[in-house]
Amino acid sequence: MIILNPLEPWPGELVLDAAQAHEVSLITRVVDYGGIFHDDVLEGHAFAEHDHRKFRPDGWVQQGREKLERMRPYAERHGLSMLQLACAWNLAHAPVRCVAPTLIQESGAGAGSIPRPIEDKRAELAAVAAESPLSADEVLAIRAIGDNVGCMALKGANLEHDDSERPDRWGLGEDLQAVAGRWGIDPQRDLSRGQLVQRF
Repeated sequence: MIILNPLEPWPGELVLDAAQAHEVSLITRVVDYGGIFHDDVLEGHAFAEHDHRKFRPDGWVQQGREKLERMRPYAERHGLSMLQLACAWNLAHAPVRCVAPTLIQESGAGAGSIPRPIEDKRAELAAVAAESPLSADEVLAIRAIGDNVGCMALKGANLEHDDSERPDRWGLGEDLQAVAGRWGIDPQRDLSRGQLVQRF
């Protein structure tokens, strides 16, 4: 199980080639990107006091919505909702066999939006086709819109962590560097916090 969606292709995408080569079927979660792809989380959205999404950085909804609108023409071209587009994008990757968006009954929304009933979201998910209608070019174009490389420091296999391993923090030892080399992952380019940028 990995986190993967069109607004968070990285770092989950780094395991796709290895999963396919070893015939490992993947479940992808958080396909909805914190509810953005359900299309009822708008700028100014009122999150509940203990909602886990309040830990995201300021501006994540606005920036996510801006990218979502750039992806909308791809959904319209195929007669898909935005959630269905996110699911189709994930399913277009060969090892992905299951999509598991978070289904949230929003308590309120900003900018005059009315929260969608959870039943509608469930029905929308149930209507997702097992075969993605997206072409390879569309998959790449959508990924380019959602590019989030370097948006956070990785807990594991991080060049900045020292040798004192902890359950949620470990460095990039020789064994992991060898694995990265086998799969064409460049630690300086693909894993380094030095590339860190403010993306959401």
